[in-house]
Amino acid sequence: MLTPALPAACYTQPHWFQREKEKIFSQLWLLAGLKRQLQKEDSFLTRDFCGTPVLVQNTGGELRAFRNTCAHRGMPLQTAPFGTRKMVCPYHGWAYDANGGLRGLPNAAIYGMCDAERQNISLHRFALETVGDFVFVNLSQSPLPLTQQFSPDLLRLLEAASPFFDAEVSYTHFQAAYNWKLNFENILDWNHAQFVHRNTLAPLIAIEKQGTFHAADNQRSRLFVTGSPLSDIVFSGDADLSGPIKLSDISRIGRAAMPYRPHWYSSLYQDPCDLGAFFACNLFPNANFGSIHGESFYLQQYMPVAPDRIEYHSWVFTTRLKPGVPSQPHLLWGIHHAEKRVIDEDSALLEALQRSLQQAESTGIMGQHEAPLVAMGRWYMAHLAEAAAT
Repeated sequence: MLTPALPAACYTQPHWFQREKEKIFSQLWLLAGLKRQLQKEDSFLTRDFCGTPVLVQNTGGELRAFRNTCAHRGMPLQTAPFGTRKMVCPYHGWAYDANGGLRGLPNAAIYGMCDAERQNISLHRFALETVGDFVFVNLSQSPLPLTQQFSPDLLRLLEAASPFFDAEVSYTHFQAAYNWKLNFENILDWNHAQFVHRNTLAPLIAIEKQGTFHAADNQRSRLFVTGSPLSDIVFSGDADLSGPIKLSDISRIGRAAMPYRPHWYSSLYQDPCDLGAFFACNLFPNANFGSIHGESFYLQQYMPVAPDRIEYHSWVFTTRLKPGVPSQPHLLWGIHHAEKRVIDEDSALLEALQRSLQQAESTGIMGQHEAPLVAMGRWYMAHLAEAAAT
């Protein structure tokens, strides 16, 4: 039996939420989106990271991240979640170049600015890194190395899986009434699948009598078979609680058997990468990426809005379609609909858990298999306690 590391208050109280914004979401690398949604010149995406408006834009063929506010009056430069549009403020027409510097000022004379003043005007820029098709942004002025946050094996998996992605992406977002940490704990807690997802996800998984998942065979995999790029990858086992917890140990990767049978759409795919299995990458603090047979992929993110509320972002896409096969929006809709059913099953219980924690003194007890949850909690308490002491 294990004792949880987190008090109930850190899921419900505003002062904990404020510490999280300062010491986690303003310092760690956060998933912003997918490169394939930013392929065209001037294509962009916008995000809100705990109250910080972020713009990621393709400028000159490169991706750059800025604070999504005009230097003039603070108006958002881009007001849509996605699109293709130059970095021009819709309010007064101030235009910015690829580096965020002011390049165009309509009616310049009325502002009474000299050339030197104009040359010093620029957008606030954030650090941006890509790993395969995944785009990460860091809000800190001194970002930690990405390899300090994520293990080499996890980064290799993101990189190796990306070439299999098809160009079309289904995306949606919605709000849910629970703390973001409950969602991260939920994706670490593989044991819940056979109870919460009894009629959706669980029937697809090979579950042993004792409740554990059956190991996947590598022979049908394009990623993990002997001689493939990830043949030597080490999947996450039980978390080691004997010493200090490293940040890179909190994010985890796993893989298990999933009996395969072709569907009507299987013949449309060019090159599924992991038949007979599913894999998952749990990306601390707030993202989850995985594959179903390498035929379809899901990407989830739960961005905190308040101690008891998140903005849930969900992407679904398939492996590459065969040459000549047209886009399949109906297929993407069907896969995303099934994905949303699983998310809704989790959300209903996590919202009930959030209400229960509001009046709770503790968060209960845990089994040995929940060591990854305890590890995350120990890092969290050490990191935020350090913040409170400084």
